[in-house]
Amino acid sequence: MHKKCGMIAFDSNMLLAIQALGVDVFGDARKMFGPGANFFAPTQVFEELGRIEKRGIKMKKAVSVAREAIAKNSLKKVPVEAENADSALLRLSGQGYCIATNDRELRKKIKSFGGTVIYLRQRKFLEAE
Repeated sequence: MHKKCGMIAFDSNMLLAIQALGVDVFGDARKMFGPGANFFAPTQVFEELGRIEKRGIKMKKAVSVAREAIAKNSLKKVPVEAENADSALLRLSGQGYCIATNDRELRKKIKSFGGTVIYLRQRKFLEAE
């Protein structure tokens, strides 16, 4: 088990990896942080998924798989005052959430503020830093 991450906020790219890479990000997060881990995403991530879904049949399928996983794993929507998903996730990081993202720039920003980032290593393993 890893250091404590009771509240994990997901970026859309991590949710889309479920279908794209066949990774059980929720199951892996529970293995890393225990069954008490709670899952969240800012409303901006849900809006982003809605936009991504309109990009074609492949993206529609990936978003559909992500939404099924969101429902199955009781991911909760968090309202955050921010202009976009990355800004919202940065804010949540400042409030003690661990952020699950594969966005390299966002990871750097969160780490520079002392936040915890969860990302996919080798496109298949969750890693926290």
